[in-house]
Amino acid sequence: MGDPLISKAAESPRDRVLSYEEEKRLLDACIGSRSHLRPIIICALDTGMRRGEIFKLKWKQVNWSAGTITVVAGNSKTEQERVIGITDRLRNELKRLWSESAKDKDQLVFGITSTIKTAFKSALKEAGIEDFRFHDARHTAITRMVKTGAASAIVMRISGHTQHTTFRRYVNPDERTIAGIAQSLGKLNESASASDPRKSDGIEEEGPS
Repeated sequence: MGDPLISKAAESPRDRVLSYEEEKRLLDACIGSRSHLRPIIICALDTGMRRGEIFKLKWKQVNWSAGTITVVAGNSKTEQERVIGITDRLRNELKRLWSESAKDKDQLVFGITSTIKTAFKSALKEAGIEDFRFHDARHTAITRMVKTGAASAIVMRISGHTQHTTFRRYVNPDERTIAGIAQSLGKLNESASASDPRKSDGIEEEGPS
């Protein structure tokens, strides 16, 4: 059929990150017939799980005492099992869902068997949010995890990424984050310099005259 009109290599990857103000508006729109979206969106924003992983999540994969969720290999895109932490607000949502459930650990946590496209689109419109897809919630989650200062290798284990080139697409540090890294590095350097035993003994390192 000939060469494609658009080269995939030339396409710019999406870097849409939901702001906290947009998040509030979106969650506020998850009421009434859209109330089932709230725990799903919180799960996506706080874990970075893919849509399929969220929809296939079963209660037996939730460890209440450890405060973790296990994404089983069969439900993962990379076919590798991984463990993700549960935030306080996600725990509250899960506890509510569990209290309303049949208490069957083999049942789906969110009870989704079809699609949420219509409800999600409606919630976005109600919240006045444009150019945001469900997968962007994963992008948002991973970007926020990086902003906590966690090592990229750890965040990659949580997100399920195996390639650094792919992982970098989800990392969007703003100017404040970048400046903060420089400040932290400066403090580290100052601390190391202050603890230099040669300086504590009054001995200065010789340098060029």
